[in-house]
Amino acid sequence: MKPLTLALSAAAGLVGGAVAPYLLPVNPVHAQVQVVAPKIVEAGAFRLVNEGGHVAGTLTINAAGSGVINMFDSEGKVIFTSDSKPIVKPAVGH
Repeated sequence: MKPLTLALSAAAGLVGGAVAPYLLPVNPVHAQVQVVAPKIVEAGAFRLVNEGGHVAGTLTINAAGSGVINMFDSEGKVIFTSDSKPIVKPAVGH
């Protein structure tokens, strides 16, 4: 009777394993969800904020449609801007 018991136990385990997901569906835990980072991030402006919550820099678009970088000191004064001096590098040919 031992081989019959072993066969019935194996069959019950296989059937239970196959039927259980349909009877008791399981939702994945939030920690198991894979978050895929976006390949493109679009925005009208970006702000770089320091630990104190003060804006240290911005990346915006001016009226002409060009990108503008501004950097600020700890008092909020502009210490660098690319708006008045466009940064253009010539293409390097080989």
